Amino acid sequence: MEEFLYDDYYGDEYAEEFEDRVPVGWGLEVGYGTAWRDLISTLFGSLLLVFIIGPNGTWVAVLILLHVILLICLQYRLISCSIYVIIALLAPILLEVLDSDTDRWQQIRGVNMGIAMKGISLAMDGITIPWYTTIGYLMHPPSLIFGPWRPLEDYTVTPRRAFFTLQDSILCLWSLFVAGFTLLTSNCLVASLVSSSWRWLEAYRDALAFRLGHYFVSHVARASSIVASSDSRPIVHALTVEVPRSLVDVAVSWNIPMHIWLKRYVFEIYRNRGATVALLITYLVSALLHGLSPPLVAVLMHLATASWAEFSVRRKVASVFRACVAARKCTNCKHTHRGIRTIAINVMFGAVALLQLTYLGALFDGTQHTSIVSAGGAVWDKWRHLGFAGHWILGGALI
Repeated sequence: MEEFLYDDYYGDEYAEEFEDRVPVGWGLEVGYGTAWRDLISTLFGSLLLVFIIGPNGTWVAVLILLHVILLICLQYRLISCSIYVIIALLAPILLEVLDSDTDRWQQIRGVNMGIAMKGISLAMDGITIPWYTTIGYLMHPPSLIFGPWRPLEDYTVTPRRAFFTLQDSILCLWSLFVAGFTLLTSNCLVASLVSSSWRWLEAYRDALAFRLGHYFVSHVARASSIVASSDSRPIVHALTVEVPRSLVDVAVSWNIPMHIWLKRYVFEIYRNRGATVALLITYLVSALLHGLSPPLVAVLMHLATASWAEFSVRRKVASVFRACVAARKCTNCKHTHRGIRTIAINVMFGAVALLQLTYLGALFDGTQHTSIVSAGGAVWDKWRHLGFAGHWILGGALI
């Protein structure tokens, strides 16, 4: 199990890619002092909140102010890091419970998640910076609206090469093209091409539309990072998700920066308490970061159990048949069998993973819910409509 969590689930290939390709730094930093950089970052971030989020941006500003105050208290040891993390995770959820406007929190949930991840990374790294730098970092325009999480050094780094090269231009245009294609496909083509009334085909259509929406956001975020700081690091590996080898691969490739964040600030902290505890806490923190969303909580908890069960089964199969059929592809494969049978077994497990993705993604069919209770009821109804197939598969794997 420990091997699963560290060597497989939290393998270092994406971490190295994420950490080695350091951006050149925000273009507005050049020629200005740090205070000017932070001021400009705050002003541009405020403009984004006004023009993109609108009046609901006030709630984001309130949460940012809360983070700044708590981080100052943490610097002066008025509160502990644990208290800060608990408040950072629970404050948006509490406000969402107290506020009856569900549409408001649906709009700003992703923004709040990115801000919380930045604030927690500052707290857990023990970094002491001026309050205005904290505000500038939390409101950094390239990652404020669509994300992704980026560490503080990406905000304060000194440029190392020419800003916005020809390669950056090409990558930016490509990301915008992919974003446009996924948006068009999600909103128009999927519904018209997949119009069958068969429940599993409908579920696959809804799940695919949800995944395409995620790819759109990820590529828009990547394009904005390229424009602002020549940061072309990938956020999602869509092909790995659409043609999965395993659920573990899907979880890792879905949001690479968040995968790195969870590894660095959750898993490695609780690793010494045991693999099972580390896994549960990692997914629990991920669920809390995503806010008060019953479908997301249900998906993350199911995914945590299913990925662990899948790893256990495939490890046993790989050991018995001495074949390369583990959840993650071997780095330096030493298995005896890697032929047609091995490929067939991997295809079978990949098909099961795709079925689980359909089962989970079907919850996100675009239906708007007026309350948490109705959203929770919709989860039950959708899975009952699909015969709880994903849970039956999970139960069989656990047995």
